[in-house]
Amino acid sequence: MLTFCSIVDKRLSSALVFEDDADWDVSFRSLLQYFALGSQMLLSSPANEAPQSPLKTPRSPYGDGWDLLWLGHCASHTSKTDNRRFVISNDPSTTPPNHRTNFGDTPDMSPYDNTTRIVFVNEGGTCLYSYALSYRGAQKMIFYNSMNYQDHPIDFGINDLCKLPERNFKCVGIFPQIVDNHRAAGMRGKDSDISKIGETQGERKQGFSYNIVTSVRMNAGKLIDGDMDGLTSQWAEELPKLEGGLKTRFE
Repeated sequence: MLTFCSIVDKRLSSALVFEDDADWDVSFRSLLQYFALGSQMLLSSPANEAPQSPLKTPRSPYGDGWDLLWLGHCASHTSKTDNRRFVISNDPSTTPPNHRTNFGDTPDMSPYDNTTRIVFVNEGGTCLYSYALSYRGAQKMIFYNSMNYQDHPIDFGINDLCKLPERNFKCVGIFPQIVDNHRAAGMRGKDSDISKIGETQGERKQGFSYNIVTSVRMNAGKLIDGDMDGLTSQWAEELPKLEGGLKTRFE
């Protein structure tokens, strides 16, 4: 709640929020550019209609009218009334399906190959590894999570805001997520405080990150040294050899 209040107090047009144990791919900036294009297209036209052409220049690079952009999560729900998708394919940073870890429902990815992400109208989710919030979104968050009765964890509260049409809270999501949770090497007791007691005992010899291919945290030393050729990826032996850059389409 203090984060939401700070956005309003400082009159920030938007803010990007990370949990302190979040991690992201080294290609995060470029992924945000593609996400922004998808968000613009989804917000430029009514549900289930093609985007306007030409697109009006929005005030925000992510389009106008959004309240929350859910970038890092452990479950995500697509809209039941809006089946539009902005498809980002040929993405080498996409986690192989057999290594994707989530703790709830996720979008149906069966129509797409294993190197594809989708941007979509989001109707809720779980976990808040990272999200962007607009000024109006922060105002709504403060109102609905303090002035109204709400006794759930904050991610459940945001889930309700995204899910209920009467809240008029516009959420845009991406799957697979581009921010997730890092589990550091060392004592497990420093993991997230929502972990079960048995999960926080003992020592972890090697750190890892959920759903992140080339982790910033796991490559921090090499990034500091400027050793871009020495970066290591999780599941490297299973990653496809892709040619060309990322490709996009709207459907």
